Amino acid sequence: MSFARNRRVGVVLGAGALTALALTLVPATASASPEDLIAPLLNSTCTFSQVDAALHDKSPALASMLDQNPDTKAQLKAEFEQSPAQRQAQLDQYLADHPDAANQAQSDPRAGGVAAAIQQVADSCHNY
Repeated sequence: MSFARNRRVGVVLGAGALTALALTLVPATASASPEDLIAPLLNSTCTFSQVDAALHDKSPALASMLDQNPDTKAQLKAEFEQSPAQRQAQLDQYLADHPDAANQAQSDPRAGGVAAAIQQVADSCHNY
């Protein structure tokens, strides 16, 4: 993974860890908004520990990316200490403050299996 990619992940996650999952770890397709893609984790009642364990099991590459950014991981943990409604409000505010971020995510060519991996994490996190 390149320094630029790691830096991008850190910068976006620093702006809002859960938002970053929508905008960086879950690149959007032209037909889906970042909010649509993040909804499974945004609305999850899983704890951060459960999400982290599921991420390591279902998508080791994404887990490794997060592990390489300990400050970001700490921010994501703090996000999961909030209610789903609070996470939604934070996402809404971030997207309002950074409208280009959503456009950038929607044109990202790396959609592929990343969104599916995040969905698997959301679907299985209660098992951890």
